[in-house]
Amino acid sequence: MNYYVAKYIRPIYRAIFKTRVQNKRLIKENSELTYQVNYLKHHFDISQMKPATGYLREFQLTEIEYARQILDLLKPYDIQMYLEGGALLGAKRHKGFIPWDDDIDIAMARADFNKLIHALQTAPNFVWIDTTQKSGYYAEYYDKNIRANANKNIVLLTPTCLHVFNGTCLRDSKNLEFFPNDFLKEDVTEEQYLAFRDKVIAFIRKPHKWKELFDFYEANWESSGLFSMEHTSRIVPGMGNWDLTEYGYHGFRQHDDVYPTTTIEFEGKILPCPNKAEVILDREYGKNWRDYPKDIGFPQTLLDRNKYFQKIGEPLIDYKEF
Repeated sequence: MNYYVAKYIRPIYRAIFKTRVQNKRLIKENSELTYQVNYLKHHFDISQMKPATGYLREFQLTEIEYARQILDLLKPYDIQMYLEGGALLGAKRHKGFIPWDDDIDIAMARADFNKLIHALQTAPNFVWIDTTQKSGYYAEYYDKNIRANANKNIVLLTPTCLHVFNGTCLRDSKNLEFFPNDFLKEDVTEEQYLAFRDKVIAFIRKPHKWKELFDFYEANWESSGLFSMEHTSRIVPGMGNWDLTEYGYHGFRQHDDVYPTTTIEFEGKILPCPNKAEVILDREYGKNWRDYPKDIGFPQTLLDRNKYFQKIGEPLIDYKEF
């Protein structure tokens, strides 16, 4: 072989050979990892998974203490509410937080949500923030208002939920989230509801000030003719509820799935719970929610906060457990 040809060919050959060796090793490691995961799925009871540790566990316990405090403050207002989403799943499967979860979601009917807003606007324990001129990115706005009202319970109504924060800044703040649900009138068909849902999603996807979204919700709640302030047999995520626009459609909840509400243990505390929690979880997560989950991941609240800290050049929260 010509010396100059060999000079250039040999490094390419070595690189190809090295890549083949690395690929074989990765294929072997992936095969072994797949087997280990499947083995755990077969043998491991997910409800026996250990709780989170380190910073994440401290964050979770702070969140549940704050939730209990806020719910105690709201007791005099006779608001019927119940755990929702991942918090409900965690309560049923782990008697508390899903090990990698980090927030507590609470839902209620529209009439109770209106009562909640009135209570939070008028009660001396809360600071209601006017959010109507807000648009765009959330985290910076949260941080600004928490800093301006350090260690107070500040209330921020957003287009997808109602937040109650308490802290000195976003980094150390506690947060409880409330979501409205709506009763559908008895004569409303699934096709009518889904068409309206598509209309709301199309509108909210475009840039708007929050006031424009709030006004859209209010006007269309009335004009759509779909919803009832009185109890009916069917319940759906309400306008202003993240589940309506950001989550897949999982069918109507039945009135008896939710009411009468009951209670459930959550990290040693007693929290409000829908009447048939397992029926709701079966519909929203599938009947395998009791088994080894596909969505083992990272704490979403802390991930979102770290995105903000990275943007403004602040140190990230080290929430990783290993």
